[in-house]
Amino acid sequence: MRPLKYCTALVVDMTHGGVVICEELLKRGCKVLAFDNHRTLKFYEVEKLKRWGVEVYDDENKIKIDDVDVIIVQHADPNLNLFNKAIEIGIPIISHARSAGIIISELKDSTKVIEITGTNGKTTVANMLAKILCDANFNVLIHDSLKTRIISSSEEKTLAEGLSITPANTIKAFRMAENYDFDFAIFEVSLGGTGAADVGIVTGIYENYRASFFRNAFNSKLQMVYNMKDGILILNGDNEISRRFFNAFFGTSNIYGLKEGRELRVKRVDEKVDCIADALKTCSGKELSCEFSFKLDKALFGSFQILNALGAIAGALSVDLEPENAVKSIETFKGVKGRAIAEYKKRGVLVDCSNRGINVPAIISALDEAIILKKQGCFDGVIVAISGSEKAACEIIDVNRLSDELKSREIDFIALSGVLGKKLAQKGVGGEVFEKIGEKELEKLSASFNNPIVLIFSNEA
Repeated sequence: MRPLKYCTALVVDMTHGGVVICEELLKRGCKVLAFDNHRTLKFYEVEKLKRWGVEVYDDENKIKIDDVDVIIVQHADPNLNLFNKAIEIGIPIISHARSAGIIISELKDSTKVIEITGTNGKTTVANMLAKILCDANFNVLIHDSLKTRIISSSEEKTLAEGLSITPANTIKAFRMAENYDFDFAIFEVSLGGTGAADVGIVTGIYENYRASFFRNAFNSKLQMVYNMKDGILILNGDNEISRRFFNAFFGTSNIYGLKEGRELRVKRVDEKVDCIADALKTCSGKELSCEFSFKLDKALFGSFQILNALGAIAGALSVDLEPENAVKSIETFKGVKGRAIAEYKKRGVLVDCSNRGINVPAIISALDEAIILKKQGCFDGVIVAISGSEKAACEIIDVNRLSDELKSREIDFIALSGVLGKKLAQKGVGGEVFEKIGEKELEKLSASFNNPIVLIFSNEA
């Protein structure tokens, strides 16, 4: 008998995909209990679950844990009594990601699955890779932080917008696409990987934020390693934390990087990025060794975009695509809105870094690139506009850390707005507080410079 069938399962955390897992388990003949530990389910949602046959609880003490065969959890306090008792009496506790992997592995048939996780760069890598595959005449299901869609070389069909990248929604995306033909499924996943991937990509861990049951981002992203039983694991070698994942993986790894690349490394960055693939492993069992070069579109701002491109190329080569085809697609990639996209104005450059998942490392990385370019004489002023709230996706922006980072850098002007901007002003970040920061305000700020670089950060994009 296959796992997660005809058993009694307790699904913990209805806020981050638990309802999706409950529905799938019912299809598999399971008796399902749901623990709404965050108490976010609305009355009609509780009633719907009950009509399905799910027992719904919001108090752990009312759950008969002795009757449960497996617990499936995403975000929850790891010190809850039900977890302690489960360990004591021998009930397996698995993640939402693990359960999604079990289910998708049975659904995917011949479809190749690529999963992408990390704290930065996921969306860009996913879209770069999708473009490479579509240009090679494959049909692709892509589920990222923007939307869920089926794309090919000639058309795009949107299935959903704004669906979160919580692991359980990989199942939801797959179900949405059941009536379409697609060769590859690319999933951006917030917490590690599900284990259903033929190729798993870790773009790096640049912020080790708290992650509830998994305690922190590092431990949650490790699921990409723990859940993949085979396939190819692709790691950003320039990020020390993700590079170490290599030591915990049972299968095959390809490591890329500008400085610490192994199977895919950079020889030189000049007008073009010159690369070497050295015994890079593919899904068919081959090893690829060759040299190639690429040049990114000027709209892609920052050297971190080169790392994103390397991650996408490593993914493409790992599924046996030809290097020259991957490079051709990368060179015509125009970027993803809000992910460090440069717009060249009559006076200077505006770099849009506004997206729901903006975090401190992303802000500082883009800012440092701008400061270096000013020192090189490319610009005569660095202007930073920060607005939005403290909350980025499911995490809280560390205002103290961001304040310290901004104060330590040579910035010509800082414009602040929204809750986040006002809190930074309270922390002593020099600049001007605006009710809102729009095009008129930015033009006015830029007027005192001949050739400024303006960076916009907001998580309310």
